[in-house]
Amino acid sequence: MSTTTLDAHILHHDTQEASSSNHPAAHGTHHHYNGPVNFTHYDVAHATNGVFGDNHGNLSQHAPGGKNETKTVDEAKALEFLIANMAPGAIHDSSERCDAPKCMKETRVAVQEDIMSWIDVGDQDAQPKKIMWVTGPAGTGKTAILGTIADTCKEKGTLAASFFFSAFSGSVDRRTKRCLVPTLAFQLVEHGGAGGTREHVLSSVARNGGIIFTKNLKEQFIAMVLNPLLSRAQGHDSGARVIIIDGLDECDIVQNDPADPAHARAQVPIRRKEDEQREILSLLLLAATNPSFPFRIFIASRPEVAIRDFFAADGKACTRELFLDDKYSPSADIALFYDAKFSTICRRLGISPEEWPGKEAKLILIRNASGQFIYAATVARYIEGSPHSPKPPSQSSNKPSTPHQRLQQILGQQWTGSPNNPLEALDALYRLLLETCPNPELSMKWLRATQTKYFMGNQLPVWLLRLVLVASPGEEQYALGSLSSLLSTPNLSWNPYSFYHKSFLDFIADPTRCGERFLTEDETLTWVAQRFFQTLDKRKPSSCVAFAPN
Repeated sequence: MSTTTLDAHILHHDTQEASSSNHPAAHGTHHHYNGPVNFTHYDVAHATNGVFGDNHGNLSQHAPGGKNETKTVDEAKALEFLIANMAPGAIHDSSERCDAPKCMKETRVAVQEDIMSWIDVGDQDAQPKKIMWVTGPAGTGKTAILGTIADTCKEKGTLAASFFFSAFSGSVDRRTKRCLVPTLAFQLVEHGGAGGTREHVLSSVARNGGIIFTKNLKEQFIAMVLNPLLSRAQGHDSGARVIIIDGLDECDIVQNDPADPAHARAQVPIRRKEDEQREILSLLLLAATNPSFPFRIFIASRPEVAIRDFFAADGKACTRELFLDDKYSPSADIALFYDAKFSTICRRLGISPEEWPGKEAKLILIRNASGQFIYAATVARYIEGSPHSPKPPSQSSNKPSTPHQRLQQILGQQWTGSPNNPLEALDALYRLLLETCPNPELSMKWLRATQTKYFMGNQLPVWLLRLVLVASPGEEQYALGSLSSLLSTPNLSWNPYSFYHKSFLDFIADPTRCGERFLTEDETLTWVAQRFFQTLDKRKPSSCVAFAPN
């Protein structure tokens, strides 16, 4: 090892990096510092033309062998680390999101134009904003809008990265912040070859065997996202314009991470999901306030207190808020949605849309929706029905079986339209759908059981719930089949049950909304425990293997 020692302090420590990376400071960088310099125990392959205060001259040092040695990043290994720590299902075009809502053609046109204008030419505004926050009540179509915008941006080549949080997703990694930064970084690597972004991301991942994934969120973000973007080749423009983050309000705390020892967890103050959300927002704001950061940041969430307060204070100066209200004519778009859905049902039934359902019926459905696309989507799925829904027990049953009967049942709902409860019509619809089940009480037990967190704060996967809960053949279909407009009943799966919208999970967990069918968590756990022992005989080793997915 070659070492030069001068008595003093060093202003920059670039030479320390030179031994492990191809850092510019190792090759003739000038440090203008008026005073003595100390290089102590650093491997410096080659340094020339150093300026040390009043001592002007050349410092030349060569490592043994007379040649510079640099470490080559193992890209394959770095990508392996990155992929192992990301959430593929959170990316906008993942297979997990293949059934995610999107805006129908000719709907949400005004709001999409407003957003795309900000993405494409927002820097020309009188007061340019690097962040746009799209918000609005539950069911107003935020995820559909962001999914459609992500598709549009990808087609135009302006999408840098996306992450779609989901509190009810099959993928656990979409419910917390853990995989957010690696997932964004992976997408930057995918189309970041030009300008050096790819090399910087993979270099930070590969360093010290991927230890970056054990760092806090801020360190990860700086190392894998911010620094690689800020160090791109000057003047390079990849064409990307925006990073999209959807469902921030659905980001929850990490429950009992088994990787953390119990004594370490005991020393950490209890965090709330609001703390996690503010932490993410702080990092996004850190990027947006850097004048060299090349992208806009597009965020969607419900207007929950912690998020609203952040944008009203810390993020106010660089955030444009877009609230989904009547300004964007949601009722007109819902009318187009109903027209398309009823045309599909009529075609399947072989009747004319002029004959059914009638103008008056559609006007009632539009009025009941009150601008909530989730209401319209749930109504359409229910009226259309599912081939897997159980048939009524008898011909005399009052359970509706045809699209017309289902429509009449919805139209016959009684509710007051109170302005104090904007979810009243949606809650009435949810209660109606529960009551159409052959055994509503059993259906609610199954629904609550799917959401109870049993092991390390996580919900049980579908195959294991079936193994524990099914007391007789076909029971699951009997309990949940009528609710196909609210959730999908998948084949054997390692993931929990998948629901179409978080508002229904909020409904079954709230006694003031759910009413007499509500079950507490203790009641649910008691029922599950009873079922566990009731179905014990069938859970022999061979049966468990048969139930478990490959």
